[in-house]
Amino acid sequence: MSIALSTLVLFFLLIPGIVFRRFYYSEEFSREYFKETFFGVFISTIIPSLLFHFVWYFSVKLFCQQVNLYILGDIVSQQPSQSSFQNIQDNSFKILFYNLTMFIASGFSGYWSKKLVRKYKLDRSFKFFRFQNSWHYILKGEFFDFPRADISLDRDTVEDIEFVFVDAILEINGESYLYDGILVDYELSNTGSGLETISLTNAQRRKISDDSKISKKGKKKDNSKKYYPISGHILVLKYNETRNLNFTYFTLEYDNGNFTPRLVE
Repeated sequence: MSIALSTLVLFFLLIPGIVFRRFYYSEEFSREYFKETFFGVFISTIIPSLLFHFVWYFSVKLFCQQVNLYILGDIVSQQPSQSSFQNIQDNSFKILFYNLTMFIASGFSGYWSKKLVRKYKLDRSFKFFRFQNSWHYILKGEFFDFPRADISLDRDTVEDIEFVFVDAILEINGESYLYDGILVDYELSNTGSGLETISLTNAQRRKISDDSKISKKGKKKDNSKKYYPISGHILVLKYNETRNLNFTYFTLEYDNGNFTPRLVE
């Protein structure tokens, strides 16, 4: 038995777990699928693979069919018999249907498992279910629901957050600037777990040196005229060029026919 064929058979047996993981780590958490080491991926893939194979092995008996494990053991042996390969060829359609349905079920199971974790907030309540995309929890304000969070919402919930206001300090030509605007989207870096970019709308900027002055009475003077509005639909900031980030979470209150932004509490 060649090493190449043994590796191919092993990979084929692990496909259900690979498909499960690929659909579980989807959408905003898809980058996590590629971050782990080969050994970590192998361990976390083999368990769901064994589970799906176990379920399908006994399920086919309901349809008066049976999986012959002796044939599988024979083809991975040192001297596989020709009859085993002939048996696989004669039952190729059944084998294809068996595995195809298992792969499809693996994908659906992974996708809906993630949906259930997110729907019932298991990733916020239990660290075991938490995804590695920590920036998602920060940018969406979901960290408020973490059991160990020092900040909690008494009046509002995370679902009440309508938009996130971002303040970012960048250094340009040796001078520091404050950029702010409403968060539109973000992109994660291809290397590591950091951010790549942050996209803002209704953006504006000013120099840090133009901070508001404090009067003798302790009142903060207005410095709105110091801001320079940035025209355009979105402003993309590179995370590696930012020095500090500040996030403020707002909800909207309806009053007398108008919506008024308010800090979540």
